[in-house]
Amino acid sequence: MEAARRSILVVDDEEPIRKVLKTHLTKAGYDVVQSSGGKGVFDTLEETKFELLICDMKMPEVDGVDILEYTKEHFDTPVIMLTGLTDTAVAVDVMKKGAFDYVMKPVKKDDLLGTIRKALDYSDLLLRNRQLELENMEYQRSLEAKVEERTGELRVKAKELEAAYGSMKSMSIQFVNVLAETIEAKDHYTRGHCNRMRYLCVELGRQVGLGAERLETLEYASLLHDLGKIGVNELILNKEGPLTEAECAKVREHPKIAEKILVDIPLMERVASIVVAHHENYDGSGYPGNLAGADTPVEARIIAVADLYDAMSSDRPYRKGLALEIVLEEMERVAGTQLDPGLVRLFIDNKIYSYIKN
Repeated sequence: MEAARRSILVVDDEEPIRKVLKTHLTKAGYDVVQSSGGKGVFDTLEETKFELLICDMKMPEVDGVDILEYTKEHFDTPVIMLTGLTDTAVAVDVMKKGAFDYVMKPVKKDDLLGTIRKALDYSDLLLRNRQLELENMEYQRSLEAKVEERTGELRVKAKELEAAYGSMKSMSIQFVNVLAETIEAKDHYTRGHCNRMRYLCVELGRQVGLGAERLETLEYASLLHDLGKIGVNELILNKEGPLTEAECAKVREHPKIAEKILVDIPLMERVASIVVAHHENYDGSGYPGNLAGADTPVEARIIAVADLYDAMSSDRPYRKGLALEIVLEEMERVAGTQLDPGLVRLFIDNKIYSYIKN
């Protein structure tokens, strides 16, 4: 028996875009329902059976964000937003409101189909996980009377749930990386920062002698070290000129925000402990824990060295990137106070900065 085709609802006020999307999706094997939006879109949502919603961000009468919020409140289906905007606030806002992802216009077919596959796979995984949890709860309610009889079945259920959870954590890791890269890609002044950090940190980690497993963890942490900035107002992050004390306090919250995001994701506990400590200073004057010396994980101290180098050598809203000689002199000046002096020495002597790839 042939498997049922997956159904997708496309909401866009521009008919040519709807037609293009329907052509791509139909050829890819999906059933497509179209809507031009407007006041009747909520009736369409209620009357249409769909497994995924693709919705334009900006439309007359009813805004795409309103449709997203209504869908997340009334249906258990993933939502992909279409937008022509390019600011960080768009990515953060739609993710916070529950969108699985968003696709930039003009839409590239391969990007759209890839995002759809990920969204449907993630939705299927969540559904299966919930089903297993409900089955497990139902089983436990009758367990008291049938302990001996059901012991073997419980082991089977536990293994199945563990396997599903393993798949879930792998998807969660990918999702967090996509979120970090998406936000960075919309910010002109930090574009490429995470990728440069990865090369700098991994190479410095090799010089320190970290093994393969710790290098992999360091790579994740270097990519995600600024993840917590999604919780900081971008007007503060991009402010030209000195920050007020209140604004500085908001910025100093970002390591703890990142820790909260990462700590409950399987395989990310160690990454969280590194990311939260990457603004600790070698002399104990950093934040958020005032850790000093070896009390700070060496991976976090590595990120601090690479972060200072890249911050000083890159353009910022308030200044151009500094010359290499000036950057290295400043790193040597703060060695022993802000930075681990041994790591600074390794960084400079081995010219770690030369490992950056564009």
